[in-house]
Amino acid sequence: MHRSQPTSRCSTRREAEPGVHATNLLRSVQLLLCSFALAALAAACTDPEPALVRGDRFWADSNYADALAEYRLALRQQPTRHTRARVAHAYIETGQFERAREIYDQLIAEEAEYTDQAIFDYVRVARRAAARSDRYSMASAVDAATRLRPGLPLDDLAQPLARYYASTGDPPRALDFYERALSVAPPDSVPDLLFEIAQMHESQGNCAEATGFFRTFLSRARRHPRAGEAQWHIGNCAWTLGRRAQQAGNAARALDYLDTVIALGVPENLVDDAWFERGEIMIELGRRDDAMTAFQRVLELNRTGNNQLVDRARRRIDQLRFGRGVLF
Repeated sequence: MHRSQPTSRCSTRREAEPGVHATNLLRSVQLLLCSFALAALAAACTDPEPALVRGDRFWADSNYADALAEYRLALRQQPTRHTRARVAHAYIETGQFERAREIYDQLIAEEAEYTDQAIFDYVRVARRAAARSDRYSMASAVDAATRLRPGLPLDDLAQPLARYYASTGDPPRALDFYERALSVAPPDSVPDLLFEIAQMHESQGNCAEATGFFRTFLSRARRHPRAGEAQWHIGNCAWTLGRRAQQAGNAARALDYLDTVIALGVPENLVDDAWFERGEIMIELGRRDDAMTAFQRVLELNRTGNNQLVDRARRRIDQLRFGRGVLF
């Protein structure tokens, strides 16, 4: 029987070589595919469009919230002044004034060229706030703008700013903006501004200035709904100024002020007091007949009353008539 010869080692290696090559080739292909996959994954993870560019694209589409998000991302990646300027501007556009101001403060400290952009943005915030009657936000934005540029012309905002500062108890700033408002106000708005300025002066105890503005108001608007109120304030200030003049020993000036109260007839509760003080001044001036007339008017104005002022007027009349007691 024919026996097959045993296979030599060399023949064994040659028969095994095709299997080894296949395995190596498979491994190579697998490695190549893995490298392609990694490259594709890396390409997918690497965004070819920078955040700043995306932000500008969102901004062009008026998508300010997304633009801000991209600008903030760009700022973390590359903190340049130009990027910070975009973030500040986007904060303004999205209604985040304080954050915008903080960034603008940093920018301007480094580079003054951003001052104009900051002022422009602050004024826009102020005008938007004024349009929705948000006087606090308006004043905050204007304050930020004028700190950067004192004397900044804000004629269109002068009137609401004046009223805001008047309501918050800041007369100097209120009067400053009232003066600006007067210079640009249309004729039909002037009387109201004059009245408000007069009230501001009166609230500060500046009755002389207040009276001047109330009188100017009346000269411009005799039929104004607040004309009677203006007369009342003039009378009230005249009483105050008359008493001050008396205390200062200026009888002639005091008499002028008291006569104003009497002529206007307001405030009504002070008219009889004005007559009494007029009588006192007439005694001081040696005009007894005029003093008698003044005290008689006190009695006429209080026919049904029996108060201390009436009693004092009666005593003065008796003293003038019969020489009872001491007049001076």
